[in-house]
Amino acid sequence: MRKLTAILIVVLVLLAGLTAWFWLGGTLHAHIYIQTARASDYPDAYGAIRALLDSGAAPQRFNDAALSEDGSAYTLVDVNIALTNRGLFPAEWLDIRADAAPGDIAVHALTGEGGDVAARDSATVNLKLITTAPADAERDIHIQYYVHGMKRTVTVR
Repeated sequence: MRKLTAILIVVLVLLAGLTAWFWLGGTLHAHIYIQTARASDYPDAYGAIRALLDSGAAPQRFNDAALSEDGSAYTLVDVNIALTNRGLFPAEWLDIRADAAPGDIAVHALTGEGGDVAARDSATVNLKLITTAPADAERDIHIQYYVHGMKRTVTVR
């Protein structure tokens, strides 16, 4: 009976170890870098953003108000998120969504969505916002991904 108990304890410890290895082996770590600029400082980019929003092609729209001709009331926010996959499994099918801060108008550009982060590798995703909020306004960005079909989410503020 003691031999059977010892064998079952070893199996249980191995099973717990493998479960922890699988769970921790697919976790993404995110570091965020933000740059802001006045929209009026970049009139060509601001014009392109207005055209994009008017066409309805923005990846996320938070406010349906039309942008004014003058860009002095708006701030352009460039958010780079460095993702590191320290695990042994790839993170697949990245889906990026931002929660709006008061004053946010739209995400007008998004790169990295639908991509993968290979095991033991890193990647960068980027989203660009136009807003009337202060430059230091807090907003949550959710990055949803899959590891062996299991959905996971990392949120950065």
